Amino acid sequence: MNAIAPAPNLHFGCGPNLLPGWINIDRVARAPDVRTDIDLTQLPWPDASVAAILAEHLFEHLTFAEEQQVWTEAARVLRPGGTLTVEVPDFEWVCACFLAAQDQFVDFYQTGHPDHYAGHGRALDQRWGILQTMFFGNQNGAGQFHRSAYTEAKLRALSRLLGFAAIKVEKIFNKGGQALRAVLTR
Repeated sequence: MNAIAPAPNLHFGCGPNLLPGWINIDRVARAPDVRTDIDLTQLPWPDASVAAILAEHLFEHLTFAEEQQVWTEAARVLRPGGTLTVEVPDFEWVCACFLAAQDQFVDFYQTGHPDHYAGHGRALDQRWGILQTMFFGNQNGAGQFHRSAYTEAKLRALSRLLGFAAIKVEKIFNKGGQALRAVLTR
């Protein structure tokens, strides 16, 4: 009798953060064993065959067309009870902080610099620093542009639209600002 292989766990947009026992997927191989041959818009797994998907700070980098395709594919491959965990910048928070911050441009953003952020470092009281990168991405490479945005209401609407059974959303502080971490259960 053949043993049934366990359902895989997928880590979308893993970057250098490899999760042991997961299939780590990214467009760029920043670490060994990263799968760069998997198209998130056309996943190679059958319907209802994946146990879990993790996508931290990936969905905001997708074009509008890719966004629909990747969400739809994630929902398709997740098995009943499977989870999709998504972390994205909290766009309402980013907008409120940007509007409340001082408008004191002092220098061009230094592409590739780890903490320059237009001369303001990670200060949240200045518009032209880390707040601007939350809108536009850090632009330090081809995939490092933000093309979409998320609010808690949008995440909940996507959960309903794609037929998830449940969603839990929490607000956390990560990557220099407030983020939404949503766990959607199939």
